[in-house]
Amino acid sequence: MIFLIPLAIWLGTAVCFLAFYNGNPQAFRRSLLTAAIGIFFFIATSTELLSPANLVNTIAIKAAWTILNIALMLLFRRLSKREDVSMVHILKSWRSSGKAFFSETGGLTNAVMLSILGLTCIVAVVATPNNMDSMAYHLSRLGYWIQNENVDHYASHIERSISFSPFSEYVHLHSFLLSGSERAFQLLQWSCLVGILMYISLLVEMLSGSRAAMRMALCFGVTLPIVVLESMTTQNDIVVAFFIVACAFYAFDYVRQTQKLSLILIAAAAALGMMTKGTFAFFVLPFAAYIFFFMIAKPSQWKPLAFLIGGSVIVMLLLNGPFWYRTYQIYESPIGTANKGNKNDISNPANLLSSTAKHVFLHLGFVSPGDRYNRFMASSLERFHQVIGIPLNSPGTGMPFKMNKLNFNEDFAHNFFAMWLIIFSLPILFFIKLSKTARWYTALAFLSFLLFCFFIGYQIYGSRLHISFFLLIAPVIGIVYGSLKVRAVPVILSLLLWFFALPFAVLSTSHPLLSTNWFFEEVFPKINTAFNLNIHVGKGNLNLKQPSILFAEPEKIVWGDYTDQALRMRAYVDSIGAKNIGFNFLESSLDYAYQYVLRAPDRHFEHVLVRNPSRSLENKTFIPDCIIAEHFAGNQISYHGRRYEKKWSTTGTFIYVPVN
Repeated sequence: MIFLIPLAIWLGTAVCFLAFYNGNPQAFRRSLLTAAIGIFFFIATSTELLSPANLVNTIAIKAAWTILNIALMLLFRRLSKREDVSMVHILKSWRSSGKAFFSETGGLTNAVMLSILGLTCIVAVVATPNNMDSMAYHLSRLGYWIQNENVDHYASHIERSISFSPFSEYVHLHSFLLSGSERAFQLLQWSCLVGILMYISLLVEMLSGSRAAMRMALCFGVTLPIVVLESMTTQNDIVVAFFIVACAFYAFDYVRQTQKLSLILIAAAAALGMMTKGTFAFFVLPFAAYIFFFMIAKPSQWKPLAFLIGGSVIVMLLLNGPFWYRTYQIYESPIGTANKGNKNDISNPANLLSSTAKHVFLHLGFVSPGDRYNRFMASSLERFHQVIGIPLNSPGTGMPFKMNKLNFNEDFAHNFFAMWLIIFSLPILFFIKLSKTARWYTALAFLSFLLFCFFIGYQIYGSRLHISFFLLIAPVIGIVYGSLKVRAVPVILSLLLWFFALPFAVLSTSHPLLSTNWFFEEVFPKINTAFNLNIHVGKGNLNLKQPSILFAEPEKIVWGDYTDQALRMRAYVDSIGAKNIGFNFLESSLDYAYQYVLRAPDRHFEHVLVRNPSRSLENKTFIPDCIIAEHFAGNQISYHGRRYEKKWSTTGTFIYVPVN
């Protein structure tokens, strides 16, 4: 019954069209985005309401979605009669507005968007989720929530799975219970990217109205390598970016039109954003300050300001309060282990300069003959640190710095051309004419990045944490390069961004649409030799060579080079008839991968011998038929008064079975 989700989105869009946007030239985009936030709000609230009664199960979730769709149908019928507008009329209106929009964006931009979105959609639907973070904690939660029929915290060796914000996984939970499959999981990030592109187009129309700016901004946003790669995964950086860009848009939309609906959408998007990822706060804070000072400066806006603040607090606590409370009960902190990340030492002003520089240089590495370009950039960064008087890798400023080259993994890819376009846009901004609104938006977008850099230290995988900034700045990049007198410049830049982005859409190292085995054996060696790149592809990075997801078995996509070991492990577990399986894992263990290969009717999983504060949640009545461990504890272990011996092992995995 997965069709209940798109049906609700369709009906919700029609309802929003009739209720709020009929006659607006942006009606379809605004209606769809408003409906999306409403559907997301429904998912979050229904999950938290059903959980205390242990009703997070297939029957209850299907019933909830059925009730929602019936309610939307009845509401649509009422609004349709009131407005005297039929669904046929609405569809014709949407079609005509779509034609007008794609006429504005032009053939090149449409080709860029449709090719990138089309390719990534194919991968998102066909490939089994296999991102490392997703298998460790994003998706691993689902199995325990489903078997427990609630979203309460549980004993886990992987603390991120119970302390990191859960909204994206709530969406996956609903789609799995409706369909019984992971097939739709990766469409969440892909769909959020589509929504962000809509927001970018609305922002450009608000800030500039230039057709060239619109085209350049959309090409910039859809071709970011890290965005292309993440749109095919079950991570949550694009999801949180959706809520950040939504808050930014509705803040400026309210300042322009002072409509109460914008305040409602800000409150909902802010609560959902915090429920998705903690980095939401850094990027949205400047925009929150902007609307706050706009409203407090005008006595006529004091009442709406009180409504915004009060509503935001209530909705924030309604959605996030239960999760924060559950986390506080274990860690005595509502954010659990999230505060153990790479915090920046803000006591020294030089550290702030260092952090910002390293966050920027994260995107400036590239391949070159003899690696001369990277060596030059690294030495420039070293000299900058000599000027500010601290070492490059000063304590408290994050991980040891490393220049990137070229990476097709969704955790490490960076936005080389995009960052240079941003850098080159800075001097141009002083020579082009911007509206007052555009100047404010530009300043706030850059301030959001600086705020993030000030508080979060450099990380080698930090590129994906910057996604929100790159998408926030996309309208500015469109305006800057779309305003150049040489009209060929944005066209050439769009083509370059497109051609550079296409390989990321088809050659992801995690789930390539085209075989990367073919690429790295047949194509890359010739390029490597011709340009003296000195990049070695050997035993240390065999994961680069993967078959196309079109022909790979799901287990192969999930387990990669360890597929044979995983299948032998499953065969052994099946041979002993194990129903209750205990996991003795490490923080980095790929919990979901084990669940995926081992799951079967009536099979139950629990974490055992937990070595962190969540040990208090261990099920004291659980008696495992076997214990699968990545944490080696000798040839014998005891659990709940029962002795287990190691009977099977392979590289890094051990199976213990009871002996009494």
